[in-house]
Order: sequence, then structure tokens, then C-alpha cells
Amino acid sequence: MKNTFLCKNLNCDELIIVFGGFASHPSHFSHLKSEKNVVLFYDFENLDFKFDFKAFSKIKLIAFSMGVCLANYLLKEYDFDQKIAINGTNLGIDKEKGIHPTLFSKTMKKFNLENFKNSLFKNHKEKTKNFIFKDENTLKNELNMLFNFALKEQKDYFLTWDKIYSSNQDEIFPQNALKKSFENLIFLNEPHFAFFHFHSWDEF
Repeated sequence: MKNTFLCKNLNCDELIIVFGGFASHPSHFSHLKSEKNVVLFYDFENLDFKFDFKAFSKIKLIAFSMGVCLANYLLKEYDFDQKIAINGTNLGIDKEKGIHPTLFSKTMKKFNLENFKNSLFKNHKEKTKNFIFKDENTLKNELNMLFNFALKEQKDYFLTWDKIYSSNQDEIFPQNALKKSFENLIFLNEPHFAFFHFHSWDEF
């Protein structure tokens, strides 16, 4: 797992942690600004999580897609001032409360990056010309890591999220899985990648 600061302000002791989804990259979030510190965790070929929170007095968590599942397991011992989930569930892969395991397995075997981008961005795809993605084989390895993790690490403990966003045009993470997992969803008329709905990290 990698991390990089998307926004950095040495005079601010507030931090926003962003757990990206499958194939996320810092370039995908460059349009979002903040005067707070914002750090992105991404690239899930390994799931070693290391970060020192001591310098920050107020910490918000934003998790996207499979990042919701990862955060549920990796961050369960941390205290956050606010936790926000976007188009994902604590289980990640599940017959009812996530992406169905059979569908996820088929996606791994037949993964096509261009098809994935079309589903991920839909009518926003023109805005993504400068977005960086790893090659297909490397992304397949990441899918395999996420698949094994989600099915192996399912626990009885679940993070409680303060806000949950669900996209009405999501073709990747089934909206019904979120409806079965959470109450009080906030619906967005966006595709799975809902971040073009916002202009600042503070809007979430």
C-alpha cells in the first residue's frame, strides 16, 4: 500500500485520510482542494498500513469503493472525528452486502481496463484523459489481493459510518448492497467514481 499527500498545510493540524478504491491513483483526485492536510492511501498490491497520526488533532476518514472494506479492517482501532463511505460496504465482497463473489471472480479473469474506465466514469470520462492507471496485469494482481482479503478478513466488527454516499448510476458496486448494509444513504446522480460531484474535500 502506498500513501501520498494530495494537499499539505504545515500550519493546520487537521487531517483527511482517503482510502481509495481499486485502481485509484493520486491523479484521479487533483481537482479536489483543501486547506487541510489530505493523504491518499492506494495501490493495494500489499496491505501493509503504516502512518503516524500523532501530529494531527482532528482526523476525518473518507473511504471509497473497496477502500470501505479495507478501512473497516485496517483502521478499526483508530478514532476518527468523522467517517464517510462512498459507494462501498464494510464487507466489500458478499452475496448480499457487497459485490457478489462470482461476479468479482469473473471480473478478475476477464478484466479490461478500458471497459472498467467506461463503467467507472461514464459521462465524465472526457475529464479523465490525464488520469494514471497501472497496466492490466498489475491491476489483475490488485483485484486478486482484494478478493482474497475481503473473503478472508470478514469479521463481526464493523465501522459505523457517519455519512454514506451511494451513486444512482453505479455500474461497479451494486446500490442494493449499500441499501442492505446501511441506513440513511445520501444518493448522488453520479457513476461509481462520484468525486466529480465535489470541488473540495471539505464538501463531503
